[in-house]
Amino acid sequence: MPKKYGIDVSYAQGDIDFDEIDGSEVGFVIVRSSYGWQPGQKDSKFDRNIKGFQSKNIPCGAYHYSYAQNTDEAIKEAKYCISCIKGNNLQLPVFYDLEDSSIARTGRRVCTDIAKTFCEYMEKSGYKAGLYLNPNWLENYLYKEELLGKYDLWLAQWGVSDPSYSCYLWQYNIGGRGSIKGIGGEVDLDCMYSDTDIENTDSGFKSEFKTGDWVEVINPVDYDSGKELFIDNKEKYTVIEADGNRVVIGINGSVTAAVDAKNLRKAVRKAKTYTYIVRPGDTLSSIAQKYDTTYQKIADENNIKNPNLIYGGQVLYITV
Repeated sequence: MPKKYGIDVSYAQGDIDFDEIDGSEVGFVIVRSSYGWQPGQKDSKFDRNIKGFQSKNIPCGAYHYSYAQNTDEAIKEAKYCISCIKGNNLQLPVFYDLEDSSIARTGRRVCTDIAKTFCEYMEKSGYKAGLYLNPNWLENYLYKEELLGKYDLWLAQWGVSDPSYSCYLWQYNIGGRGSIKGIGGEVDLDCMYSDTDIENTDSGFKSEFKTGDWVEVINPVDYDSGKELFIDNKEKYTVIEADGNRVVIGINGSVTAAVDAKNLRKAVRKAKTYTYIVRPGDTLSSIAQKYDTTYQKIADENNIKNPNLIYGGQVLYITV
């Protein structure tokens, strides 16, 4: 069953009246960022649209329309797309819109490699990547088994009661309604089958985090130098210290980096159980620090009556 209903927009919707947008009607928005890779191919309404919807606390993603003819051009498009969306707190994936007939003529192998190259580059750059496709492209122009399940699918399929593929988003009506408050004319309608990203993030930008928050890094850039950080953006980090927009994050109590709050989003970390063998000199407090937990929690989980009494070789089960 769909989790949320939303829309996708571009310059074609003109100047949207964001004062009229109803957040209960629009659960999310995918905003066109760009097309191609030449200067001037940023969507003329992207900045206005992204800021407007985020001001209403509506989660946003983006999409880039492709004209790439090979993997080199796919990288150029990814770099250009990043230059257009950089600095925005995108809570949903960046989708690669593959539908142009010029790409289809390159052949199935090249089309598939173009899709993979763009998505891989985006994810290495700290963005969650997805593909906007219709069933015809999946079945006739791509090696779908190399893509489905690896990248989020935004399926464009109209005039049916249910999508024919399991998907993250389903574009079920292209235009044709025009009844969203604040938007004149037609607008595309979508539904979301997974609300993971929205559940794991605050809607809208928040500049304050507190010590102990679990976070994900959206755009891995060092706060002090502005240089790219080569860290795993899919990892869950803990906030060690927060001073305004400068947030120090780490794993197991060790500092990993200082990043800008705008490049973070709150996350929920699923519980995981570790087995730890006590070494001479260990204390419950020192072990707890390694796992970002408390000595009381470890003691309770392992039925330890005296937290000051542990011994070498003792097996502990630690859930964090």
